[in-house]
Amino acid sequence: MDTRLTPREREQLYSLIREKLEPGGAELDDTTMVGELPGVDSVKLLSLVGAVELGFRVNLGFEAIPQVRTVHDIEQLICDSRERYTARAS
Repeated sequence: MDTRLTPREREQLYSLIREKLEPGGAELDDTTMVGELPGVDSVKLLSLVGAVELGFRVNLGFEAIPQVRTVHDIEQLICDSRERYTARAS
């Protein structure tokens, strides 16, 4: 299974990050340290994880929160969740 988001999905992820974490003018890329964006706290991270679950129709769970360090980590969590679902479905 493909472990990368499509360009459209990646833009959706970046949009959710901008909406939930309000990083101001901070640039976002795969290596952006999410927890170091201005004003980010645990409540905002929880809100982001919930929005990602709804937006991408995946189940990340609360255990995903400490795993979120970079934007790439979030992408990987989405892909891992999809792989687990595919494995269970087959």
